Amino acid sequence: MKALKVVLSIAVAVSVVSCNMNNEQLQPNLSNQIMGTYKGTLTSSLSQDAIPATAEITSVNDYTIQVRCFNADIDTTFSLGLYPDGNMMRVCFTGSDFMNQYGHNMSSYNQMMGNSQMMGNMSNATSWQQHMSAEHNPSDEHYGYFDMNARTFNYTFNFMNTPNGYPRHFLGKR
Repeated sequence: MKALKVVLSIAVAVSVVSCNMNNEQLQPNLSNQIMGTYKGTLTSSLSQDAIPATAEITSVNDYTIQVRCFNADIDTTFSLGLYPDGNMMRVCFTGSDFMNQYGHNMSSYNQMMGNSQMMGNMSNATSWQQHMSAEHNPSDEHYGYFDMNARTFNYTFNFMNTPNGYPRHFLGKR
């Protein structure tokens, strides 16, 4: 009888310790997975000339990064939200950049970037698919991504608001 009480006590203790009381999955720190320096090239859409460039990726929080891309011709810094999508880490504007690009603010759902629990199961959609469904029209453009397997950053910069503005494409490897 005493042995049964001990076994039951241990079983109850193990159950309580292993139980996740709020039934939420822990979300990974997405920005830590891609932080670093990406060396590559910036290619002009006009001349197709590729010149050396660097992108430095730093963490703002678990789901937001700051990108600084620079070379002899440009030096630009901006923030992007992160959304896992298979072996890709998709990116989207945040804050006023989002508003300027898409004409509306993000919903409160996207205040918790990458948190797939916010919209429920949604048929096991990725965070990127949930973001696209909740925040965008089918015609909305996105300009880049990180390939997690190849350790590359692929991004198109649209410098259309500057004199002699034209798109430039960065491709770099960490």
